[in-house]
Amino acid sequence: MIATATTAVTAAALVFGTVAPARADTDSVSYPAPAYQRGELTGDAKVDRDDLTVLMTAVGRKAGDPGWDAVAAADADQDGAITVTDVAALSKQFVYDDDPFELQETDVVAIQKAMTAGTLTSQELTAQYLRRIAAYDRTAGLDPRDPDAALESIIATNPTAMAEAAALDAERAATGPRSILHGIPVIAKDNINLAGLATTAGCACLADNVTSTDAEAISRLKAMGAIVIAKANLSEFAMSTVVSNSSYGNTKNAYGFDLPPGGSSGGTGASVSANLGAVGLGTDTGGSVRVPSSYNALVGIRPTVGLVSREGVLPLDEYRDTIGPMTRTVSDAALTLDALAEAAPGEHAIAPEAFRKPASYASSLDPNALQGVRVGYLVDRGPTDAQTGDFQLVAAARADLEAAGATVVDIASFDPVGGGRMEDIHGSKTFTHGVDVYLDTYYRPGYTFADLAQKVADAEAAGHPLSSWPAEVVREFASTTTEQREAAYGPFRAGQKAVQERIDQLMRENDLDALIYPSTGAPDLLSGFNNLISAASGYPAISVPMGATDVDLPEGTILGIHRGLEFLGAPYAEDRLIGFAYAYEQQTHHRQAPSLFPDLPTEP
Repeated sequence: MIATATTAVTAAALVFGTVAPARADTDSVSYPAPAYQRGELTGDAKVDRDDLTVLMTAVGRKAGDPGWDAVAAADADQDGAITVTDVAALSKQFVYDDDPFELQETDVVAIQKAMTAGTLTSQELTAQYLRRIAAYDRTAGLDPRDPDAALESIIATNPTAMAEAAALDAERAATGPRSILHGIPVIAKDNINLAGLATTAGCACLADNVTSTDAEAISRLKAMGAIVIAKANLSEFAMSTVVSNSSYGNTKNAYGFDLPPGGSSGGTGASVSANLGAVGLGTDTGGSVRVPSSYNALVGIRPTVGLVSREGVLPLDEYRDTIGPMTRTVSDAALTLDALAEAAPGEHAIAPEAFRKPASYASSLDPNALQGVRVGYLVDRGPTDAQTGDFQLVAAARADLEAAGATVVDIASFDPVGGGRMEDIHGSKTFTHGVDVYLDTYYRPGYTFADLAQKVADAEAAGHPLSSWPAEVVREFASTTTEQREAAYGPFRAGQKAVQERIDQLMRENDLDALIYPSTGAPDLLSGFNNLISAASGYPAISVPMGATDVDLPEGTILGIHRGLEFLGAPYAEDRLIGFAYAYEQQTHHRQAPSLFPDLPTEP
């Protein structure tokens, strides 16, 4: 098996063709993680047969010999000579593995290894995920702690997914893969447009909102060869970070149906955690990527506002909204962000003068990325010693960060912010206007949020409700006037600037590379206000699994609730945050597969 223990004989056979990948040489893909780039000799950012060919012809060459500099990078054992041992070491860096493919907890690189080896096709993988959705998403009785409940994470599956997978398999066979995301099944939150499928934002009042175009983020993923196989449930209109309840059901946590699922991207969180898709997309206005990621033991990135296009997203707050990846590994989040990130700052971008996008965020996947780093722990945003389980999780996380080479600096308080409290900072009141613009653009020219609210009210009066919200609440959502919106902008912008200045001050005065705090759990059980630091500032943050604990409440003990550790940094510092999160992930490996969704029996 190439991925784990290639012998020199197997390496030579790969070069000379007696053991060859089932696909064309062009099938190998670039994985820019440093561990997969060591020894790359041909300048195409991937280790493949071309590199092995170069190295095999150099066996016996020694330091000082003519041509040594051209192959020195592949001297794996650093003994000053190229031997078959170096060839074998280089072959381990192939994105290739002909072992039997295992679906549970797989990642993008493992999928591409199997596809390059010819042991897996995108059609097979897509079919497996669609089968798991059908078997698990709406099935009661999976969780003995809540036997009448079902996961309810998916609103609809994509009827063209299998045809798209077949076309991508044919393309791979003919010309090779477009990117490392070629053939990868994605689950997208259902407030993001997908051509040919309704975008409902969780409200049955929009069941007929079938757009003819994809959102820009979806277009970018498709251009890389990804397939959106399903639209995920969410808190209706993305209005809650605690739950994900909608007209299409109440999403549960993948680790226990009695646990909080988080919102508003709870459907994405639960489905990806339950291994119903490879990677997921959520949107984050106040915490809606990071909260469900925390509760479902996922990695969630809220990018700097302006890094990822929001075109084609039913909005909540046009100054705070952003799309972000939700994945089982930091590597998958980095690879997804590679596809999503724009080449230039977008609308309402934070600090556009500081915009930068690396060649690949995956280049930051260094297990040593925390060495010499200083991170500031926000003490007032963490648990007290009275919150025993959470306090122990944070203490362990601090120890793990220090073991990985970081210095953890205590920051007593994030407040004051602009002379007040973080909790007093509010949004821009652009919800009504943003939905008006969306409906006019994608649903029906001239149609407004007020028209939609009336549709909800009429259906409720007729006894056939279309919304999980009462009609009067939807009408309130649709009622912000232009004058109210314009009046809110000044205080919103002042609050945003105050949070940015407080972050900048703490980073500067303490010589910090990032701030850290629990994504959820403190000071309250649920989402709390920690997530607002990134949302209110527009600065990037990444949540990575920190472990699970039991939480004692007056009404009883909640067993096994997962928590995330959040890293926050300067604008467009996603690459550095990804490196820190990856080093922490590799130090701890906290994520474990949920037990409620085992492998399905093999189909006859």
